[in-house]
Amino acid sequence: MKEEQNNIVMAVRPSMRMDMEAIGLQDGLFVYSLWSGYRESEYQKKFEDFLNRKGFKIDMLHTSGHATVSDIHRVITELEPKQIIPIHTMSPDSFTGLSENVVMREDGKAFDI
Repeated sequence: MKEEQNNIVMAVRPSMRMDMEAIGLQDGLFVYSLWSGYRESEYQKKFEDFLNRKGFKIDMLHTSGHATVSDIHRVITELEPKQIIPIHTMSPDSFTGLSENVVMREDGKAFDI
């Protein structure tokens, strides 16, 4: 007979340590998916020390919300949007070469879509 294994998957951050202690989580896998430089903060180090004491294995898997220019161009080409409003970028002007539907807006000013 095959033993059934119960795996719990959940997103956690250091501020949830007390909750993790309260429910007795241990012997798991913690996948760190932010910029590795953040792991040098005392806040994160203390959390990872806690995880190690509780038997967690820690793996690193970097993810990013930053798209490449070719990815952005592919999205624009496939979706054919009526308007493209660059946000969360240090160089919004670079979007003007990707489509004639780019609309520049002043940072911090409200606008209707």
